[in-house]
Amino acid sequence: MACQIISLGATLTHLWVPDNKNTTRDVVLGFDDLTAYRTKHDPYFGASVGRTANRIAQGQFSVPDNPDVVYKLDRNNGPNSLHGGIDGFSFRNWDVEIPAEAETSGKTGVTGTSLRLSMVSNHMDQGFPGRLHVQCTYRLLNSAIEIAYEAYLDSHASQESQQLTIVSLTNHAYFNLNGVPTLESTNNTSTPRVTNHVMEMFGIDSYLETDDTSIPTGTVLPLDEIPAMDFRKPKKIGDNLTQTPGGGLGYDHFYPVKIAINEPNKFHLPNDIRRIIPTTMVKVYSPESGIHMAMATTEPGFQLYTANFVQLEPNQIDVHAGNNDNVVANPLQVGKARGGYAPHSGFCLEASKFPDAINHPTWRDQVILRQGDKYQSRTTFTFSTN
Repeated sequence: MACQIISLGATLTHLWVPDNKNTTRDVVLGFDDLTAYRTKHDPYFGASVGRTANRIAQGQFSVPDNPDVVYKLDRNNGPNSLHGGIDGFSFRNWDVEIPAEAETSGKTGVTGTSLRLSMVSNHMDQGFPGRLHVQCTYRLLNSAIEIAYEAYLDSHASQESQQLTIVSLTNHAYFNLNGVPTLESTNNTSTPRVTNHVMEMFGIDSYLETDDTSIPTGTVLPLDEIPAMDFRKPKKIGDNLTQTPGGGLGYDHFYPVKIAINEPNKFHLPNDIRRIIPTTMVKVYSPESGIHMAMATTEPGFQLYTANFVQLEPNQIDVHAGNNDNVVANPLQVGKARGGYAPHSGFCLEASKFPDAINHPTWRDQVILRQGDKYQSRTTFTFSTN
């Protein structure tokens, strides 16, 4: 295995995995031209998103310590705030370092190859209170990639308004276990869809109901009621894609692990994740490549998104016209190897806290970070072949 990471947005741009014929395939969507990232062509490919992943209703929230103060955020997704706003963490250039081996070996003693990226988000950045220090550590092992996030508030803040914030971080990789095009394999064709991928979920028996703007209503719906949402037995992603809630466009729903519903205090943010065993929640398999992927995480659930609105034509370019309208400057070849991306050409497993958690009293302690506490999460994607 090998991967490529860039400092812009602490972004995973490439992840090369061997298939069942020992041929290496790149299994994440993205661009070969790095200048295409975070442009209008980019739906957060591989990005680290924050200060809060997913949506916050009406782009606003208050905290229980001072409910009369309402924090206003960017409304960059209809009436809601998405992935931290128009200049969230995915748009920032993070600092990069190679951590010492002892820092990343964990309980197993297996070190792997690690890269740590960090940034600081100032008080009221994108409307969020508190000066926040953030770290993202990628660790590449023989058959897995681990993505760990940490965040803490500035310890020197004396004003009460800067001693509390909300945090929920995730990686927004779009996976395609068939592999995305290479210069050798493509003739300007789009990446194949993931509808043939077989998915199975573990420890999950519900999903969060949402309104017509994709905000959770607060109702947790049993999977028994909506067969299209049920992956407790293996089935192809495409089997019920057109029967999904929200018009049958595809999956864009949050699946909570059972223990997060039954014992929510276990996922309150101050809890040290060293006391939380990463839970395998999803396994996915491509019959075409023979590649299996399993996701395990310390988070209380994940957003399954099947790239419902991704539409990039092969060889599309971005025209930055200067003084001379006939001059095309900085052409961006869209898609790897000039290939395009269509709806359902990838799937995301965005492990995180519950969407809009701060606006739901039952869930808000998942995301409230106080001075002296530390936000921590760890998600591992493990690969194998049949």
